[in-house]
Amino acid sequence: MSRTDPALEHPVLPSLTGLRWVAAFGVFAYHVRNLGYFDGTAQTALSAVVGSGDTGVSLFFMLSGFVLAWSDRADDDTAGPVRAALRFWARRAARIWPLHLVAVLAAIIVAATLLPGIRTTSPAALVANVLLVNAWHAPWWQAGNPVSWSLACEAFFYLTFPFLIRLLRSAPPAVLAALAALAAVLVLVAPVLVPHLPGSPVPASWPPARFPEFLLGVLTAALVRSGAWRGPRLAVPVLLTVAGLLAADLHPTSRFALTGCTVVGFSLLLPALARADVEGRTTGLSSPLLVHLGTRSFAFYLVHLLTIDAVLAFRPRGAAAGAVTSALLALLALVVAMAVATVLHDAVEVPARRLLLRGLRPAARPGPEARRPDEVFRQPIRPTVARSRR
Repeated sequence: MSRTDPALEHPVLPSLTGLRWVAAFGVFAYHVRNLGYFDGTAQTALSAVVGSGDTGVSLFFMLSGFVLAWSDRADDDTAGPVRAALRFWARRAARIWPLHLVAVLAAIIVAATLLPGIRTTSPAALVANVLLVNAWHAPWWQAGNPVSWSLACEAFFYLTFPFLIRLLRSAPPAVLAALAALAAVLVLVAPVLVPHLPGSPVPASWPPARFPEFLLGVLTAALVRSGAWRGPRLAVPVLLTVAGLLAADLHPTSRFALTGCTVVGFSLLLPALARADVEGRTTGLSSPLLVHLGTRSFAFYLVHLLTIDAVLAFRPRGAAAGAVTSALLALLALVVAMAVATVLHDAVEVPARRLLLRGLRPAARPGPEARRPDEVFRQPIRPTVARSRR
């Protein structure tokens, strides 16, 4: 990386933490729309606003790649590539598995009591979900906790990252830019080509099909760190992102609605926000409230769909709910999900990570780079497609 590598002087990017909460809330609203809280005019209005909320997972995957590449330090490899990879995987496992296991247990309890429709009847499928490999087998993609299939995608990304980043650290900016363009093209063509592969994998949930989004995040972060990024400032990426969301909302059945419509906007938005943070410009996403919510977005994501379904289960079957009542139920689901996420973050996610990483974390380096950005950001996931389209 360049001697003026901005990631060393600015390891924490608060705007991306705030953006994570915005994406998570969009996914929450999308599922509220899909799971029957509203009907009639209210449902139509909600669809017009959050109909493309499932694209938030594409943003999550790009964020994951961007943050990991931003947090990468060449001196992590001083002990050798194998040991560095093992340390990286241990950090990732400590970050996601404790909360994932608790969420799977919660899903089993909820399925046995309130929501028999989400029950996983296959022990093998449940074990696959616990081990984060269920997304590789289409019939199991929503086993266990329905939303945690996207963690299986993240697990695949984490598996590849130590080898990928070693190749990219010394790559010239022109190569990084060419690879980023190729990754964007792959995001566009994956929904068209992947179903024709042997076994007919599902593009929305098959980890290799989602890998180009993660790769695009890695490459854009590497370009910013190299000093070669020449993308526009914030206004243009925001406009392109909004346009992409509108296109996905207007054409929900298109193969490009899930990832293709927003790939350009998202891939420009992340570097623009990072550069704004580096330059000390206010973005609105870096507010203390959004950063606070963003640090809890991983826990919120894992429990939000269970909460939405559980709250809805208490409404009498066949009872017509007006817009006001439905809005109050949706607000209750949000409050409960946020409360549960806060408890899980404070009581499970943070202490479990510290316990599991005890003795692994190297001594803090002096200066601003002592705090790694991946200690602030949470790695995410993605909503359900099959249930969400009903």
